[in-house]
Amino acid sequence: MRTWLAGVIAALMLFAFPVSGQKAGQTATQFYTEYRTAWEKAKTMDPLLPYMSKESRAQYEATPKAQRQPMFEMMKGFGALSNVKVVKETKTPTGFTLELTAVNSEKKPARGTAEIIVEDGAMKLKKESWNS
Repeated sequence: MRTWLAGVIAALMLFAFPVSGQKAGQTATQFYTEYRTAWEKAKTMDPLLPYMSKESRAQYEATPKAQRQPMFEMMKGFGALSNVKVVKETKTPTGFTLELTAVNSEKKPARGTAEIIVEDGAMKLKKESWNS
């Protein structure tokens, strides 16, 4: 009986807390803006994991631990963008596609896209790509 009660309480607690990395009623643009803020502040990949799709997270976790931080630092170097803006948000069957603009490290315009999917009721970043 105590085991059953503990199971019910645990299940109820799952529904009581919001999904990590996403606020209720959030748009894809708001989600991406929150992710970019986290990206700018991040010193490791750990704070970004709640924003990642299951597929992306699995790829990251499959990387040997010794290679994770150097890979993250390389990504931060390549991803040195400022003034990132969402210029268009389009609904897709699995989530949203965002069209992005920014300024790259050479002070030239950059265009990009972000694919936001909905997994288990929460938005997650599946893919982000940039062209300078």
